[in-house]
Order: sequence, then structure tokens, then C-alpha cells
Amino acid sequence: MTLEEHFGLTKSPFPRFAPEAALLRHQGIEDVLARLRFALERDTIALLVAESGCGKSTALSLFARSLDAASHQLVTLSLTTLSSFSLLASIGAALGLRSRRFKGETAAALLGHLRSLPKRTVLIVDEAHLLPDDSLEDLRLLSADDFDRRSPFALVLAGQPLLRDRLGEPRHWSLTQRIGVRLRLRPLTEAEVALFIDRHLQAAGAKKSFFEPDALPPLFQHTRGIPRLVQNLAIGSALAAMRAGAKTIDQACVQQAVVDLEDL
Repeated sequence: MTLEEHFGLTKSPFPRFAPEAALLRHQGIEDVLARLRFALERDTIALLVAESGCGKSTALSLFARSLDAASHQLVTLSLTTLSSFSLLASIGAALGLRSRRFKGETAAALLGHLRSLPKRTVLIVDEAHLLPDDSLEDLRLLSADDFDRRSPFALVLAGQPLLRDRLGEPRHWSLTQRIGVRLRLRPLTEAEVALFIDRHLQAAGAKKSFFEPDALPPLFQHTRGIPRLVQNLAIGSALAAMRAGAKTIDQACVQQAVVDLEDL
């Protein structure tokens, strides 16, 4: 028997890639979206940090989808372990450019192309905490082109909190000074975890929540409100309930799921 059959659902609950109907646009997400739009309007670099699993990529996806396609061209990168030359080549490739023999030629061609575009280019670099130092410096130089006038592209740097620490190093002060908007997406509160669970269950076709009230505090405690961990533990709890033949999930099911996950 599947979870869908056991709990009377029409879709798989808590999928890895949640559909729009399952997304909880909580206050933290809304604040991030508003301030990213502010950074775009002010032509300043935005920095977004969050612990792994807190919804950073979800927020970036929502921001990207909110951009007016008639006036913005989006470039997203997440292969951030590349060398600086490869990073420039990847940006160029995303814009339809061929890499030149030397990095300086590639950078010049990229800047010329960006300035010729009728649309504003928005570059989102996810997992930026993994960028080599030279790549961070090249992004600064690209964004500071043309004697400190308007940047040739809007830049969003996103990554884990390590990114903030790295940008505090003296070698990156010039880049840090250009960051006008700094954001941190924090885990869900206990009340938001309950809403998060309900939203996912509704998207899966549940007529009402089958999580008992006493299941939510330990679920929050063991996941610290990190959405990805909430999903994992919620699925584990549902499996524990199904094995026990229960139609609802209580505190004991959550505790059993914790044991099961720790045994892996």
C-alpha cells in the first residue's frame, strides 16, 4: 500500500520539488522577494544567505518568475566551483556567446554584449559560497565596469552563511562595499511549520490534516524549522503511521521516524 492509498491522497505528499500549490509564501519569503526587487530598482548587488534547506532556491525561483520578461533577461548559475575563466565563459554561453582564447577577451566581449542588450540582464549566482576568490573578484570587476556608472547587469549572490563570512575577508572588501542589500532567510517558526504541513497536505489532496497537534512540537524541535528537514521527517512520520496501521500521525510516529532516520 502507498501513502496516497493509506491516507486517501490524490498526489504524493511532500515531494522534493514542491508544486506551486504546496509552496508556503511565509513572511520570510515575502520579505526576501520585496528586498530583491528593491535591489534591482536601486541597481545594487544583493546578498542572500540561508542555511541549506531553508528555501533559498525556492525564493530565488519565485523572484526569477516575478521578473517582467519584456524588460529583463535572466541568467542563473549554480556551478560555482568553476575557475574564474570558466565562470565568465559560462555566463557568456548562457547569453549565446562563444568563449575567446583569453580571459580578458572573453570579459570584454561579455561586457560589450551586455551593454548592447535592450533588456536588463539579471545574474543570479546560487551556491556562491563555493566561488573561488578569483571568481568573486571577476564578478566585482564586471559589475564595476564603465567608471562606476550603471552596472552592466544586476547581480544576486546567494549561498550558505559561509558566503557572508568570506565576503568579510579583506580581499573582498571592494565587492562587499558594493552590496547594498543583505538578506538572511531563516528557518520556519513553529507556527509556520504547522502551516507548511497543512499546505503540503492540501496540495496532495488531503481533506483535512492527519497530523495530531502533539506531533507538531517534536517535528519542529527535531528539524529546527528547516523546510527540507520538515519534509523528510513528515514523510518518515507518515511511513511510521502507515506501518502501525494508524490513520493519523501523533508524537509517537514522529519519534519513531526520528529513530528510523538516525539508523540510516
